[in-house]
Amino acid sequence: MIKVSVITPIYNRENWVENLVKNLKAQTLNEIEFIIIDDGSNDKTYEKIRKQTQQDKRFVLIKSLKNLGPYHARNIGLEKAQGEYIGFFDSDDNIPEDYFQSLYEQAIPKQADIVYTSYNNLSHLLKQITTEIDKIRVLKNGAIWDKLFKRKYLNKKQIKFTEGLYTADNLFIIQAFLQTNNIVLTATPSYEYKIQKDSIGKDSKKQAKRKQDIMIVLDRALKMAGQYIKDQSMQEEFLLFLERSLFDYKKDKKFQEQFYKKLGLERSEKSKKTLWLKILKIFKILRIISPKKYQQERQIEIVKSSDLFDEKWYEKEYQISKNAAKDYVKTGWKKGRNPSLNFDGNQYLKDYPEVKELCPLVHYLTQGRKEGRRYYPL
Repeated sequence: MIKVSVITPIYNRENWVENLVKNLKAQTLNEIEFIIIDDGSNDKTYEKIRKQTQQDKRFVLIKSLKNLGPYHARNIGLEKAQGEYIGFFDSDDNIPEDYFQSLYEQAIPKQADIVYTSYNNLSHLLKQITTEIDKIRVLKNGAIWDKLFKRKYLNKKQIKFTEGLYTADNLFIIQAFLQTNNIVLTATPSYEYKIQKDSIGKDSKKQAKRKQDIMIVLDRALKMAGQYIKDQSMQEEFLLFLERSLFDYKKDKKFQEQFYKKLGLERSEKSKKTLWLKILKIFKILRIISPKKYQQERQIEIVKSSDLFDEKWYEKEYQISKNAAKDYVKTGWKKGRNPSLNFDGNQYLKDYPEVKELCPLVHYLTQGRKEGRRYYPL
């Protein structure tokens, strides 16, 4: 019995064939198949893969006559797959030798529909999804490469990739997550994802098409949300997940406005800059204040202007008579003090230990929110 089918679309990547084959051949899981779909390459990709894998029965090599895109190729892989579970791998990435074995072994005890590897997200501490809202909170992005999917589950729900869209993986993930709670979160070593210069996300010539596709995906995602999400809190979490798509377009104001309009939301008030922040930036440019002083004053102002900082509560709780925000930013958080009842900074640092040298609320407001990190009240 084949336990895992690994699907890899590839197109004109002859220089990455060795990396692809090396990673897959090293996998410790015995009952595994590697389905590689050459999506109409016109270089030596296909020939190199065939030469390096022809003696290994685990490899299934398929050659498409035309270049129809990675999602068409992945759908071919889904049709050919025989494994109990399905995973995805790209030719220019890297994985530990026991990657698929570890995921599979963690899926079996619960017969999970989805196994999701640790990806710097608070909700992985849950180990397994227990509530409807958890499965939205756990999503950092729409990636498919850091998960295993039960093949019977995908077939039963008729989940496959929408061809012709640059961002079809997002729809695939949304369909998969919204229709099950049987999701296991693992501590498996992370998949090493690489972004090449000619990838869709980096190719300026493809950005117009990508933006159009994002709006199409957004439309369909909202329709799915209306079908599967009834709880208001869960709907809010889902909108936050969708909003993360704007991270790559933070300078494109026009696109952001279209995006927020589609979501039915006003532009986030949290992105507003106070007058003092603008003045501080001018002071920095004119060298009226030092870079170190600028950073400190900037952090204090960011905290002070946030709804997650309660000045009156902080002063009363920690007996601070004045400059509460300054106290918190400079030394308060190091002493275990929290900015309000709505933000547990100590838990935030436990959940994200790599942030330990930074003020937790400042990190969340300037970076963590964009990265999809979570916080919880006291």
